Amino acid sequence: MTNPVVEALIVSSEALIAALDTHDIDAIEAALPALARSVEALDTLDRRTLSPELRARLEEAMRIADGARARVRYLVDRTRQRIDLLAMAAGRFDCTPATYGRPDR
Repeated sequence: MTNPVVEALIVSSEALIAALDTHDIDAIEAALPALARSVEALDTLDRRTLSPELRARLEEAMRIADGARARVRYLVDRTRQRIDLLAMAAGRFDCTPATYGRPDR
């Protein structure tokens, strides 16, 4: 059994992964709102009535979405490292290594 909400999450996650892997900015910008909408739509699922097949498909969708999340985190870290290296090369020690740092880190 398929569910359009779960399938939309899979499609949007795979689209984001493809866009990230090809470094296609336009595709990334198009994929992000679609992924956000598909995640929001998960609230419409009645979790009490999920069949085992649909539950398994939802778990697969979540694994794919987690793959997209991991890619985003990796690219953020790589970008932070590159900016820090550029800042250090320019002698801008006032802005490294917290260029993109989070306050809680």
